[in-house]
Amino acid sequence: MGEDASRPDRTIEPLDLETVEARLRVAAKLRSGAQAVDGLEVQHLARVLTGCSLLLSDVYSEGRIARIMQADRTLLSSLVGHLIEEQRRGFGEVFYRIRRLPDDVRVVGDKALFDYGFLGLRRVKGYELDDLGARAYRAAGEALEMLAEDRRLRAFFRENKLLMLPLEDEVGFLRQCADRFPLYADILREIGVDGPPPRAALDLSTRVPLMAAVAEAVATAPERPAPAEDYVAAARGDADRGSLFSREQLLSAYERMVLFAALDMDHLREALEATVVDQQPAVVALCDEFTLCASGTRDLRKPPGYFLVGPTGVGKNHLVESLQRILEGIWQIEIPMLSIEGPNFTYPSDINELRGATRGFIRSDEEGILAAFHERAAKAPVSIILVDEVEKAHAQLRTFFLSILDRGTTTDNRGRVLNLANAIVFFTSNLGYSDVQSRSAPIGYGEEDARRAYVDSDVRADIRRALSPEFMNRVRMIHFGRLSSESAERILDLEFARIARRYREVHDLELLLDPAARRELLARGFSPGLGARRLATTLESVCNVAISQRIRRDDKRLPPDRDALVQRLRALRDEARIFDPNELRREVLGHVRARLDYRSLRIAYRDGAFSYEPEGAGGCA
Repeated sequence: MGEDASRPDRTIEPLDLETVEARLRVAAKLRSGAQAVDGLEVQHLARVLTGCSLLLSDVYSEGRIARIMQADRTLLSSLVGHLIEEQRRGFGEVFYRIRRLPDDVRVVGDKALFDYGFLGLRRVKGYELDDLGARAYRAAGEALEMLAEDRRLRAFFRENKLLMLPLEDEVGFLRQCADRFPLYADILREIGVDGPPPRAALDLSTRVPLMAAVAEAVATAPERPAPAEDYVAAARGDADRGSLFSREQLLSAYERMVLFAALDMDHLREALEATVVDQQPAVVALCDEFTLCASGTRDLRKPPGYFLVGPTGVGKNHLVESLQRILEGIWQIEIPMLSIEGPNFTYPSDINELRGATRGFIRSDEEGILAAFHERAAKAPVSIILVDEVEKAHAQLRTFFLSILDRGTTTDNRGRVLNLANAIVFFTSNLGYSDVQSRSAPIGYGEEDARRAYVDSDVRADIRRALSPEFMNRVRMIHFGRLSSESAERILDLEFARIARRYREVHDLELLLDPAARRELLARGFSPGLGARRLATTLESVCNVAISQRIRRDDKRLPPDRDALVQRLRALRDEARIFDPNELRREVLGHVRARLDYRSLRIAYRDGAFSYEPEGAGGCA
């Protein structure tokens, strides 16, 4: 090859693969900078070094280079079709020949990387090695992707385990090799400066750098039987759990472990106790359960299930919703949530709403709501499923969730396996409390702690009678207590502060609440039987809707011209243009803010009706 074939004089020394990889990691830290190099890339570079240092044949054939520099998918497609036709006619096993097509191209990328990075060569047969190597990796990825489109070949790859990575990942890795070719060359160049090229043991797997998996299958005799402890580990579910997940599922599981490990459980408990009033035992029990996620000891394949039981209107759903908001705010990610109303599933056939109708039934061509939720949840490290009032649903609904709680999966009406291992499943119920609340504690149960224990034991008995042990044994029961009048006052303060904050931010208007109005709101919104369920609705009506109507009547502005702003908002949304959210928010608030003659509005209650009294002169411009 003339000047292209000249190589520096080097001495080949024996060096084990572990040492090679260690030296490569050191070189990667020196050369990669902000571009992190992972273990898979180090193994690839080690195979390039050990394989190409022993390669005796000239891989830079004219035919291979032509296929790389003038890639033609139609030519490859016709060649594959011809080989498959030979297979159909019985002309021998040709699938292995087809599988070698991408490798015949990839070997040029490996050799170019070795020659350009390690040996310091620049050109071969008139081609720049850095360009040739990157093109070779990219062409190999495109060829493998095209072959994978054939159903027969895809099954062949999986059954014979010829790829070192899953098929889609192998294609992505080849593209990555093309994009990061200069970085890999720098790392090998650092090794070249460091010392002689490494030499691994002279076995078949190092002679053929691209087919290490095939080489192992051919060179090794029947595999050694697994030791007894491997069988025990597999029975316990401890053996290679990562292989049971797809790429996306495994990455989501690992991200979930990292996020929970970084979560401050004390701060989470304090935040939940601040928003879920007077339910400290329930909050503590839930946070204690989350420590399993934080420690990484929870089974990644099974979603945790929690059974929240307590009187109506005490904050069971509010706890789940608050948890979602807190985690989204802390982790800065979307946490998909699916709410299922138990009373809507009173017949066995209603389960079709979740999984999709069986073929032959109405709407069998539509997917179920669980499949639609799975599409969003699969992309997130954590998702939430809330089944409200589960005791009012048909028993078939609870049976449906058994497989999800056991294995983290279920099957929809199209035969697709929906993996919900990243979900946190909550069931809520007030089973037993509707009767218990109407009964007073027996004589001798005067203290609150004793009375609570009595009620809880009574509720547990009702639950055992109504729900199957198969269901209850798969969930962690968390009890909610009854709310007192002091609890209702705290809830009112939280809800009123939330409404008042919005008026302060949007209209620069302070809301004040008189004691008499406060007492009336509590009387209308809270009762021992229904809890605080009506309190938020009452506040919304009295302190939000009515005040909105009042300030619209009192608004002194001229009708603003909103057309230009509306058109701009639509253009930003449709064209996906970049904008300053703070500046846009100020502009929007300028259009919706009322111009009032007062700074505050006092909510009073007199003569059986609420009144709204302006205070303080001034207003918004």
